[in-house]
Amino acid sequence: MERLRVYLCDLTHDTSVLVSDTIPINIGFLAAYAKRIHGTHIEVSLFKYPQTVIQAIATSPPDLIALSNYSWNSKLSERIAKLAKAHNPHVVTAQGGTNFPHKTPQQLEFLLSRPSTDVYVELEGEVSFSELVGRVFAARDGGQGLFEGPIPGCVYIVPSTRGSREPVLVKSDLPPRIRNLDDIPSPYLNGMLEQFFDGRLTPFIETNRGCPFTCAFCHTGADYFNKISMFSMERITEEIAYIGSRAGALGIVNLHIADTNFGMYPRDRAICEALRESQQQYGWPRQVISTTGKNNKERVIEITKIMGNVFSVNMSVQSMDHEVLANIKRSNIRLEDYIKINQALKAQGRSTKGELIIGMPGETKESFVRGLQRVIEAGVSSVCSYTLMLLHGTEFKDPAYREQFKIQGRYRIVPLDFGEYAGERVFDTEEVGVASSTMSFDDYLWIRGFSLIVEVMHNNRPFDELLRYGIDHGFTRFQLIKRAYDALDRAPTAVRQIADRFMEETRAELWDSDGALEAFYRRDEQYARLVQGEAGGNLIYKYKAMSLAFCSGEWAEYLGMLLKEIVGEAGEEGQGRQRATREIDLLVEYVRNKLFGVLNINSDVGPRTIEGPYDILAWLKSPEGTPLVNFALSHAVTYVFEYTDDQLAARKDYFTRYGTEANALSKIVTRVSNVESLFRQVSVKGSETTTLPALSHAEVDAFVRYTLSN
Repeated sequence: MERLRVYLCDLTHDTSVLVSDTIPINIGFLAAYAKRIHGTHIEVSLFKYPQTVIQAIATSPPDLIALSNYSWNSKLSERIAKLAKAHNPHVVTAQGGTNFPHKTPQQLEFLLSRPSTDVYVELEGEVSFSELVGRVFAARDGGQGLFEGPIPGCVYIVPSTRGSREPVLVKSDLPPRIRNLDDIPSPYLNGMLEQFFDGRLTPFIETNRGCPFTCAFCHTGADYFNKISMFSMERITEEIAYIGSRAGALGIVNLHIADTNFGMYPRDRAICEALRESQQQYGWPRQVISTTGKNNKERVIEITKIMGNVFSVNMSVQSMDHEVLANIKRSNIRLEDYIKINQALKAQGRSTKGELIIGMPGETKESFVRGLQRVIEAGVSSVCSYTLMLLHGTEFKDPAYREQFKIQGRYRIVPLDFGEYAGERVFDTEEVGVASSTMSFDDYLWIRGFSLIVEVMHNNRPFDELLRYGIDHGFTRFQLIKRAYDALDRAPTAVRQIADRFMEETRAELWDSDGALEAFYRRDEQYARLVQGEAGGNLIYKYKAMSLAFCSGEWAEYLGMLLKEIVGEAGEEGQGRQRATREIDLLVEYVRNKLFGVLNINSDVGPRTIEGPYDILAWLKSPEGTPLVNFALSHAVTYVFEYTDDQLAARKDYFTRYGTEANALSKIVTRVSNVESLFRQVSVKGSETTTLPALSHAEVDAFVRYTLSN
């Protein structure tokens, strides 16, 4: 029997930056299972980079090409399918992935818009793809024709009806999910993914599949995924050791975990122990990126504790409004428990991440802001406010559901997902929710602007020392951030420019149709703007990265200005006000030096110092509300701000893999599980402890000035 040449592709746009930078474990699973079923009868090749598969198609066209389909590479995959058909008219083309509707009318519409895709493989694809391979064999060798009946787990339009007034969609029952996931051979351990340890891609592992929750905004909310299946611990441990020896040698620092609820299951403790062993032996991973369990947060904290701040606990809530949560079929933990968990994590020196989604059904501007306030004041160290994505495979693409809540969508380029491939420009777009029956478009824009300020000022605690000072004077973090948003017209020029440009791009990125968007950016001058980073990026992270890299000092000055106003409004006079001014100036310099050089490849990475008469490190460990003056010293001390060897190694890895332009820096921000880990470490020169001899309140008023170096 002549072997079948099979290409499996999980492609990424790579025009300005490598957008999807993970090792393609998804197609690795398909390949490993297909080889198990069909053995030497198939010749399988795996691809990640577009130009590599374009060249392979031209020199050795495949008999079957299957491509992943996500919001970030859907049209890129269709472009490659079209090229494959141009080189081999008899090739069978397939796509598979989460970016596919669940209901028949929308499936038909989706496939009609992708004329170069013959077959769609639904949901978990190992069994269905192998069934498709078997059907291709049968059709080639004179048996049942490819389109002469349903293919288990696959959907297709009968080719002869595709151009007719009534195209015929053929579907099949889904095959049972694989319960023993070890039935899928490991594509790591069998060597199929070896080529992708090239220094550019981040390792990706999966330890279980499925999700017990039914959230409307997520494709795993479908009943199909309700039961959990797991890979064996023996296999996971072997994979971690295999990856660690290679990733560590390459200087790669990150790991992605594909699980939807990592840390929620007791055995995840053993996985963390295996990761810690790899960290000790190979220096990998230094950062773990994963979605942690939505329930059993105490277990998540305890299980991931051994990974320290390498692993951030995700405290996603999506909304804090009960009506909204009912609309999206989600429940949250109680606010009191939420606060306790964050306090426990903070006491351990760990960071936490919270997530909210702008524009959920029933959400108003006021309810969203209240929810954001609750999450920030619960102590979460990073709160991400995402624009609602109207994804295929979720209820937000269901016309009836959208009509119920009057959800209005507009289109934008999925951040950085564009490129020119074999002479054709391709733009992957997404529809996002920008208004509903309870939230206007103007409300959406206002929230986006506020979300930027939260991202820059609060998330990852870049300016926490200054926010903490405001807390000690009776304000909350949220109140200080809101004050900064309201007073932007008085901010330093660099800060105003950041905010203004962000809002300009936020308006400009939205289109009424993806067709109009594509027509606009196909024009040479507009495409050049995409390539040059003037449009088409992740705006929140782009402007956060620019703020940290190029004007963190101005942001610190702005907060310092607001704090001085607060002190004045509180009625501080005389020596008290003078002391407060000196304290604020000291903290501005402290923050400026802590952030100096972050994300800036051209900055001096050598140590920096300042002097001051307070034990700032001990103050930061004390309960909030404790005045800085309580930590006055009998003499000025020198604070040293420097990067550790591990931090310098991480900087090198990030700049090498992603680049140093604005969009590249935004990619780094999304790929670092804890951006705070990039800040300079602070110590007291000549002191073995961070607690220094204290000065009395009376003595501190005798200080008139102190030295601020640098």
